Amino acid sequence: MSTPTTTSATAPPGDAPPEGRRAAVVDCDVHAVLPSARALLPYLDDYWAAQLEAQLAPTYEPSYHPPSSPIAERPGATPGPDGRAGTSADALVADVFADGDTDVAILNCLYGVQQIHQPRREAAHARALNDWISREWLDHDDRLRGSIVVPQGTPVLAAEEIDRCAADGRFAQILLLGQSELPYGRQINWPIWEAAARHGLPVAIHIGGVFRQAPTSVGWPTTHLEWYVGQQSNLEAQLTSIVSEGVLQKFPETRIVVSELGFRWVPPFLWKFDKLWKSYRQDVPWVTERPSDLVRRHVRFTTAPSDGAERPGELDRVVDHLGSADMLVYSSDYPHQHHSPPRAIEQGSSDPALVERIRRGNAFALHGLHVPAAR
Repeated sequence: MSTPTTTSATAPPGDAPPEGRRAAVVDCDVHAVLPSARALLPYLDDYWAAQLEAQLAPTYEPSYHPPSSPIAERPGATPGPDGRAGTSADALVADVFADGDTDVAILNCLYGVQQIHQPRREAAHARALNDWISREWLDHDDRLRGSIVVPQGTPVLAAEEIDRCAADGRFAQILLLGQSELPYGRQINWPIWEAAARHGLPVAIHIGGVFRQAPTSVGWPTTHLEWYVGQQSNLEAQLTSIVSEGVLQKFPETRIVVSELGFRWVPPFLWKFDKLWKSYRQDVPWVTERPSDLVRRHVRFTTAPSDGAERPGELDRVVDHLGSADMLVYSSDYPHQHHSPPRAIEQGSSDPALVERIRRGNAFALHGLHVPAAR
């Protein structure tokens, strides 16, 4: 395997572990699940609480994975009081930290406030959801970090929510969904990137969507398989937009993490992006370096699903094709489980240093995290 380049993220590397203490493992994608829309009532003001109570079906719970399948809930996951994994902080903490290695878990709550088409209601529910995460989860265990859920349908309101939540240093990133109403590079979305830069926060783009239009570029699919396979093309479009529209030039400290969308598709995508950029450079004169170099510097990808990289030698091969040892960050995707258990990816490399970068170093650089105190 050729030695991949090192393209350090534009963030402080985080503290080194105290002498005599093992290195901490960072889990960059763990799902806290809202047990019921009623859990938000204490965090909504009287008007929006009454509106929620008056709805006939007061929930915006998305169904990104077939219920009762391992991809939705792994075998052996500890259920919460409602019978589902991920709805109880006690149960999630017991499962995620059971390996004795994981010390930091970043929560991505996928409750679909982004699917609310009334801008003020979307903003109110995003605010309530973030307050619920702060009170019910981050207060529960200091090893948990949150992701700021934003009303992405109205970028100005999203920036206001980022400003509000960023004061709580336990929020480690901003959460967007892979399918949006307009590509994230468009200037209408720049208030989100500006707020992220203002607070030094990475932006996570996670599988999912607002469903304000068809989830594929050619219309509505009829099966879950079509929807899921098509999510990769959404991220290709988002990254192409972010690079081509000049987000990374306007906000050079931007850091992005693509969550739960795999990563083996990235090398051929970057090859094609570079190839066509050479032909269309006059269309984007502000993009003065290869798109692949910009993506390597600014974008990271979570390891679940691993898409076969857990096979011996495959992780080494993928990193070689990516051209950087910095682009992958470990995730368990709890309580989901794709083809293989999350830690199985470590079997795909013969290089302990690479495994250590993926388990810890890359995420610490991405998020500027600090090692929790010894327990």
